[in-house]
Amino acid sequence: MQMEELYTTAQMELAKDLVFEIEGEPVTLSIKGVLIARVKSKSYNFSFFELSENEFVLAVQMKGFTVYLGIEADEELNEEAYPEVVRILLEHLTPQIALLVTKAEKSYLGKADILLDDDMSPEMKEFFYGLLVRHRKGELIYEQTEVA
Repeated sequence: MQMEELYTTAQMELAKDLVFEIEGEPVTLSIKGVLIARVKSKSYNFSFFELSENEFVLAVQMKGFTVYLGIEADEELNEEAYPEVVRILLEHLTPQIALLVTKAEKSYLGKADILLDDDMSPEMKEFFYGLLVRHRKGELIYEQTEVA
């Protein structure tokens, strides 16, 4: 029952198209995927992963979970617009993400699960399923590089 509640919450709260004005132009951002993963850190943080000219993933970490949102824009976004896009998304989606995490805190026992897989591109699917496998195996998500 607990996983069904998380799936339902993701569908109701996050499966949507969002229209914002970015750099003076209307842009539609569609949430195509949601993955929730248990993490060791209880801190609040976010990350941004660019997958293509119009697809990216926003990862929001809070209360021992990371929620990954796979987002597709209806047009190519300029890299200079990314800070504004992230700010707008965090401003509008933090309450829904917090609701999902609060429900997960109460009942979720797994390591990671994909809660929404709505017409994702092959690149986004590959990214999400790669994240899923890494979280389930307990592997690092971020590539570590050495300074030359």
